[in-house]
Amino acid sequence: MKFPWFKFSGLFFKPVSKAGWLILISGIAYLVYTFINIDSRSHSVSDTLRPFVIQLLIITVLYYLIAWLATRTPK
Repeated sequence: MKFPWFKFSGLFFKPVSKAGWLILISGIAYLVYTFINIDSRSHSVSDTLRPFVIQLLIITVLYYLIAWLATRTPK
């Protein structure tokens, strides 16, 4: 089964199918939700950014992992 969901271009994986776009939009929506949730409980900029950056890194690594696995061709 082929997974033509993403195309590797430079340093980024660009979505080329509906499934790829769904994964990208879901990740961005989760990051926006996380930012709003963290910001509602924080008292300063550093209280907001430290947890958000950690979430951003985790979501970015997961996106790259899914995109890398989805661009591999099966043997």
